[in-house]
Amino acid sequence: MPDILRCCFSFAKLFTMNNIRSKVLQWIVVLILLLLGYVMIYNQSAVLNFKSFFNLVWANKNSRRLSIFQFRKYLADSSIGSLNINFSSSHRNTTLCPIIPPGLVGSITINRDILSYKAIEDKNRELQPGGCYSPSNCTPRHHVAILIPYRDRQSHLKLFLQNIHPFLRKQQLDYGIFVIELVSDVKFNRAMLFNIGFVEALKLHNYNCFIFHDVDLIPENDLNLYTCSERPRHMSVAIDKMKYRLPYNQLFGGVSAMTKEQFETVNGFSNSYFGWGGEDDDMYNRIAHNKMSIIRYSSEVARYKMMSHAKESPNPVRGTLLKDGQKRFKIDGLNSLQYEVLQVTRRKLFTWILVNINEKAVKDAIEAAMKL
Repeated sequence: MPDILRCCFSFAKLFTMNNIRSKVLQWIVVLILLLLGYVMIYNQSAVLNFKSFFNLVWANKNSRRLSIFQFRKYLADSSIGSLNINFSSSHRNTTLCPIIPPGLVGSITINRDILSYKAIEDKNRELQPGGCYSPSNCTPRHHVAILIPYRDRQSHLKLFLQNIHPFLRKQQLDYGIFVIELVSDVKFNRAMLFNIGFVEALKLHNYNCFIFHDVDLIPENDLNLYTCSERPRHMSVAIDKMKYRLPYNQLFGGVSAMTKEQFETVNGFSNSYFGWGGEDDDMYNRIAHNKMSIIRYSSEVARYKMMSHAKESPNPVRGTLLKDGQKRFKIDGLNSLQYEVLQVTRRKLFTWILVNINEKAVKDAIEAAMKL
């Protein structure tokens, strides 16, 4: 409050000393003071700059006026002249977060202790409901949804959550974690759960980057940024169970990142892959078909630990589906998605989405569309 009073007094004195009596100019002064007051209250990053300007005015109180040259020079030397007021985040620091977040160290230690959900919550008190977080000391550059298809992997999910939340916070992301679970009596369809997660996440927040993430993979290097780029990115390049080697160049499974526009361009994942395998190769083909190419970080950075689990039953028709995949790119994906949301719960560590899928209805709809 003293600063605001000083501001008003200084400006009033400044204009009085110059014998400005025009009503128009008086109203201009009022509007300027209102703007300055708004910025002081709502834009913390500008407060120091304006305080400095007030001090400059105050120091010239014995002068006839503050010269236009002094004022222009101050604007040029400060951020006031290019002030960007963000009305949607009035209580947040409007300075953009650094492109490379500070404090990243590279190789990190993975916590392998399986804690209770309550213990994990206690270690992540900064989280908002739904497993959401956004830094308060800067404006995040990336708005990221982490999508996890899930069924009966509770120990894996706990290990993943207790490691991934500190990892993501260090990267200064605006993010949310979504666990999409399929009811137990339907054959698992990982790709379709990714599609559902994409659609449902956008109903809750304006995400522009999506990480398609298996629950049994934990990043080992915090320089592996969970962000999107101009091309789709395959993130899990080097996995310990695969001796940190890439099995084949067309691999796009495990963990991958795509912007909203990229994912919509390829019509999302195919909904046809019930059972294990094939959907990632189909996605690679969709990307190539749309004249895009994938990128990867170095294997020294894009490293992951894979948690042990029983092997899933392979999809016996995945080879046929892949062979005929190009025929379905435009009719099998986001634009043919059929599902029922049974429950959405915004838990402390993640948003849980329970869904039901009618396998026969999905397959029949795709077959009918191919005949048109």
